[in-house]
Amino acid sequence: MKRNLFVIALTLIAMFSSLCIETTLTYAQTNQVTLKPTDDTYVDSSNPTSNYGGQNNLEIMNWQSSYSSMSDIVWLKFSLSDVPNGAVVDGATLQLYAWLVGETFNVDAYSCSDNSWTELTLTYSNMPNYNTASIDSKIVPTNSQWYNWNVADAVKNALNSNAKTVTIVLSEPSSHSSMESVWFYSKEEPVYFGEDYSPKLTIHWSANATPTPTQKPSPSPSVPEFQSWIILSVITITTFSAVIIFRRKQTKSALSYFFDFSGIVDFKHWHLKCFSKMPLEA
Repeated sequence: MKRNLFVIALTLIAMFSSLCIETTLTYAQTNQVTLKPTDDTYVDSSNPTSNYGGQNNLEIMNWQSSYSSMSDIVWLKFSLSDVPNGAVVDGATLQLYAWLVGETFNVDAYSCSDNSWTELTLTYSNMPNYNTASIDSKIVPTNSQWYNWNVADAVKNALNSNAKTVTIVLSEPSSHSSMESVWFYSKEEPVYFGEDYSPKLTIHWSANATPTPTQKPSPSPSVPEFQSWIILSVITITTFSAVIIFRRKQTKSALSYFFDFSGIVDFKHWHLKCFSKMPLEA
């Protein structure tokens, strides 16, 4: 019985000690999100009433000659509902995968405050006016690789206006003498062997943001925040008190058993042993 009591006591101490090792409150918080476009398409000046939404490709072209011209412009729209209210955006990167590049293009990104368009209705004739001041520019020289644009300003402006939607426009500002173009994959491009080549918008914000009502709350901590030494001390005192009470029931003094249990000396003869070892005064 005594041995079982000691085993239980040691088990309790070890268990609560391990729980006290880490008592810092930690909450899972995601300060970054990667979004796919809700709408993406391109428009063609040579076919001003044609719609190209739902296709796997997004084409950019700017060809001019003495007798004709042709311009293809890419439109992308992203929902910002996953960005919490009050988020301070410190980075936003647009990524597109170029699968075919006829020649080197200089592709600029622009913002548009009008989000009323949809990919299945947008044409060159009815496309909204967009801000022609470039927010970023990227040289696209080769195919089969990702290209990035910094569109943080466009995302910030959209959030500041409570739009919760952002539109990005991509085009080549300089004309080319040849009818070459650059082709990017759209969101309709299937995933092959786990590779997703659809456009992406990655947004990062600082942590001092108020969660939106639609977000899942952060998980509650499993252990309350207490000092480890306090919990361990309480458990230790409780365990030894239980041992003393148990032995007291065996008709012996609890105090003598405490010293006997500690392996120091038999309390009944403690004063005799102590005085017997003291040096006699001359």
